[in-house]
Amino acid sequence: MKKKIFVGIFIFFLAINFKIAYSEIFIKAKVNNQIITNIDVKNEKNYLLALNPNLRNLSLKNINLYAVESAINEKIKKIEIERQYEIISDNEIIKKIITDLYSGIGITNVEEFKNHLLDYEINLSMVEKKIAIEIAWNDYIVRKFNNAILIDKAKIMNKINQINTKNSVENLLLSEIIFTINENENLKAKFNKIKESIEKIGFEETAKIYSVSESKKNGGKIGWVYKTQLSNKISEQIKNLNIGEFTEAITVPGGFILIKLIDKKNQLLETDKEDQFKKALNFERNRQLTMYSTLHYKRIYNKAVINEF
Repeated sequence: MKKKIFVGIFIFFLAINFKIAYSEIFIKAKVNNQIITNIDVKNEKNYLLALNPNLRNLSLKNINLYAVESAINEKIKKIEIERQYEIISDNEIIKKIITDLYSGIGITNVEEFKNHLLDYEINLSMVEKKIAIEIAWNDYIVRKFNNAILIDKAKIMNKINQINTKNSVENLLLSEIIFTINENENLKAKFNKIKESIEKIGFEETAKIYSVSESKKNGGKIGWVYKTQLSNKISEQIKNLNIGEFTEAITVPGGFILIKLIDKKNQLLETDKEDQFKKALNFERNRQLTMYSTLHYKRIYNKAVINEF
């Protein structure tokens, strides 16, 4: 009899615990009828904090808003990709990206990174799944828009030929934040929100939150760029910047861009024109792919049925 009573009590408390656990899970948002729960948002918040420790300088309210927005963005991309393709993990690429991620926050090896993630109640498997979605999105954009890329090779080569390699050329170390606004958003309000974030946690950390460019993973870093590689519109905005300053929001196809001047130097242009030509082609190709990615994401976002609770 005692055994039966014990089992009955155990089942009763188990049922109560299940009920409590179930009641703690609720829907935070829906994207085309696919749900995002409070647990998803909590994991997203912990993921963002684990990889961007400076986020703690923001208010809890803003951190939670970023987490919801980030979870919605990922869900939109995942839904769009899976309409046509299966998301398959490329372990070698994921491994390389994970190494870059933990190196960027001062961690030296993957085991240390795993322990770091556990401090935020997440695991490496979750990070790998999120990276796989980003890789799949980039591959999807390349497949969809590769044939739409138009590059005037003659114009690029002509521009390189006009540069006197005996004279120094301004070389700029730049970072970027490329962002969009949705139908219900205001440019001024969005820009002010980004500026407030930059003031609190810095340009690089803000890029990881707000930028839609591939460079967001590296804090928006573009790298060293010859001024001659930039468009006239961006060159005009950058020319009066001091090191450490960033531009106002510049209108570009699909959205807006902020450019930060990290450093600059004058140096002789590399004399290998063929190498410069290849770099310029790659720069322009990546610019156009970023443009198409931004435009396409904005298009599917505006078509999506999104409800937040």
